[in-house]
Amino acid sequence: MIEASVIQDIKDRQQLGIAKYGTTLENNPLPLRDWLEHQYFELLDAALYCKRAIKEIDDAQAKSN
Repeated sequence: MIEASVIQDIKDRQQLGIAKYGTTLENNPLPLRDWLEHQYFELLDAALYCKRAIKEIDDAQAKSN
């Protein structure tokens, strides 16, 4: 199930975060601006991942035509 897989990914990320930072997001005292900056850079990364995947699909389709 997709939902169960996503839930497991969240649990895994939580454990990685606790291991790396020694706390959960709920207990992390970062200021709101820092949270927003982290999210901003995560979104930039996501845009790059999407663009690369799109290019890979386009390149594969171009080769098959």
